[in-house]
Amino acid sequence: MTATQTQLPPAPAYGDPARTGYAAEVVANTFLELAQAEGRTLTQMQINKLVFIAHGWALALLGRPLTYNTFHAWQRGPVARRLWEYWRTLGRQPIRDPLPVSDAEPRLKEDEDALNLIRGIWATYGQKSGEELSNLTHLQGSPWAQTYGLSNDLIPNEITREYYVDLLRGA
Repeated sequence: MTATQTQLPPAPAYGDPARTGYAAEVVANTFLELAQAEGRTLTQMQINKLVFIAHGWALALLGRPLTYNTFHAWQRGPVARRLWEYWRTLGRQPIRDPLPVSDAEPRLKEDEDALNLIRGIWATYGQKSGEELSNLTHLQGSPWAQTYGLSNDLIPNEITREYYVDLLRGA
């Protein structure tokens, strides 16, 4: 392997959230808590983009997915369908309440690496509007740009990881 090639992380150990990711609702609720702590609210567009961006950086920096949910390349950017289904009727209205999360779902509270990553994403991107976040996800070469319009609108983790690794390298 050459120095410019990136080695993919090992296959996830299923059942271990530190390897396979958390429910998108768990990650979304963490962003909602951060916003609430600052007296702010978020829209579904903001949360979908923040969760996707955090997921991308987790793939690049931690070598593992942040969420096990898939992302879809929709017109306004990457979307976790599960989050969209919860909030589809809200449009651009602020989200007031956290999402319900099954008791069986692992929580982030003991995963300091993931929590620190989410806090860093919040510090960097949390003040941006939904439109600004959407524009970031539409940049040339982005995972969304590589997959939007394809018959299968899923954004593979491999594409997302490579994009964020390239960002990390300053490509």
